Order: sequence, then structure tokens, then C-alpha cells
Amino acid sequence: MPIFLEVQSGPRKGQRIRLNPGQTLRVGRTPKSDLAFAEDSLMSSIHFVLECGENACQLRDLNSRNGTSLNGQKVMQSALQHGDRIVAGGTTFLLQMEGNQPPVVEAQPPLSADTAPHDRLLSMLRRDFQPLYAILDAARDVKILALLLQYKEEHQSLYEGQEGAELAQVAPYLVKLKKDSALLDTLVREGWGQSWGVYLTTPNEFADVRRHLRHFLEVKLPDGKQVYFRFYDPRVLRTYLPTCTPEETNQFFNRRRKAVEAAAVRKPGPRTRKERHPSGDGDSICS
Repeated sequence: MPIFLEVQSGPRKGQRIRLNPGQTLRVGRTPKSDLAFAEDSLMSSIHFVLECGENACQLRDLNSRNGTSLNGQKVMQSALQHGDRIVAGGTTFLLQMEGNQPPVVEAQPPLSADTAPHDRLLSMLRRDFQPLYAILDAARDVKILALLLQYKEEHQSLYEGQEGAELAQVAPYLVKLKKDSALLDTLVREGWGQSWGVYLTTPNEFADVRRHLRHFLEVKLPDGKQVYFRFYDPRVLRTYLPTCTPEETNQFFNRRRKAVEAAAVRKPGPRTRKERHPSGDGDSICS
């Protein structure tokens, strides 16, 4: 029976690897593996191995740093069946045993009580928050801009013109995340607890969402001074939203036009680098 391992996410999505009877396939990040994913920084050098017989296949985790998930649950070793999904690092794989097998049906596997928090967040974002966007704060970590360039998801700074060019390294970026986005895996796992940004869901087009969010980049203080507002920082957003009147809340979420229907806010965490602001003084309006 032909057995195939198909890459389901990331730059190599759609790649299929045939597994022959008696073959052992080691998957990881470095050339030490038989199948290497150098672009996946969350994958261990040799992450897991598949051992295939005539009509069966076994999965073994090789003491990887972030573990190996099978259908949503972390495993060290397990027999595999047609349609099983394996997640290693930020990459998802689908096992296909061709022959008299029913088609693979997309479904969200139930989460066990001991499922890691970031796995629960990933499941929730993919299941309940579609279409999904994120606003990422490049001032929080140099990795953010590098990840956007690496994964090539649709993204754009909320700043424009000369200001946008000068502040590109520390700007807030709107990014549209596909349901099977490998970037989403990386953001949740590497950015967990780092306040990299916020998630939101809306049926509106990218340009319309960006236009709406740009309205909140500046606010006026009681003394009339115009300053930048870091609403995309989850620590700020959690403080700001409870203080809003119903009218202000409706305006922020633009409920009449449904520009933004909901937001999922990242878990807060300690600062990892000095934050820079467009005003140049390094201060937040809310913190």
C-alpha cells in the first residue's frame, strides 16, 4: 500500500514524500535529517522519525525541544493511520495511505485536558476566529519583521509615507493569516508571553481593515497635544477597552460596518527589548 507524507503548511506546502516498506524517514531542521526544514526555527535538528512496514507506519518523537503532536495531542510514540496529522515545530504533515481508504475529512480534533496553552490558542484561532488578522509590533522584537519577510504572508505597516519608511523597523504591521498558516504557529509558539501583538477577526478586505485601524494611531491629550497610541500592544488594549463608553467601543470595533468583530489578545509577558515609539520618546500613552 503506497504511503505518503504530505506537507500541509509553510513554504513547502503541498510537497509529498513517498515512504517505501522498510523505510525509516527522519524529519528535522538540519541536514542530519532525511527530510530537513531549515526554515522552521521551532523544529529540532532531528525532530521525529517515521518507520514504515508493508501496511503500517510508526511515529517516534526523538526527544525534540517542542514535542511532536498527533491529531492535537503530544505523543512520544504511536501507530499511524490514514488521515493522521502530525505537527512538528511550526510545520503540519498529513499521512496518506492510498488504496481503499476513505477521503480525509478536515476536522478539529478534541483537545485533552493536558494540552499545552499555546496549542489551545492555535486551535481556537483556527476554529473560531476566521478570517484571521494580527497586528504585530515590530518594536517588541527584531524577529517579527524577519518572520514577516520569511513567511511572505500578506502584510503592511499601519504607517504611511515618509514616516512609514523611517519607522519601518519599529512599526505596527497588519498581517492576514491563513487558516493553515505556518507563520501563525510560529507567532503563537515563539511569541507566547512576549506581547508581540493582538489578533482580530473580520470578514472585511485587508485594505479596509488597515484603513479602519489607522484611525486609532493617534489620540489627543487633554492639553491638546497629539500623540501616538499603541493600541496594538495587548497590555495597552486590556487597559483601554474597559474604560471605553459603549459608543467608543462601537467605534473601535466599527460594528456598524463590521470592520472588526472580535479580538483575541496575546498573553502578556516581560519586555524583551527597549520599546521605541514614533514620537521618539519611548513612552506609551497607556502601559
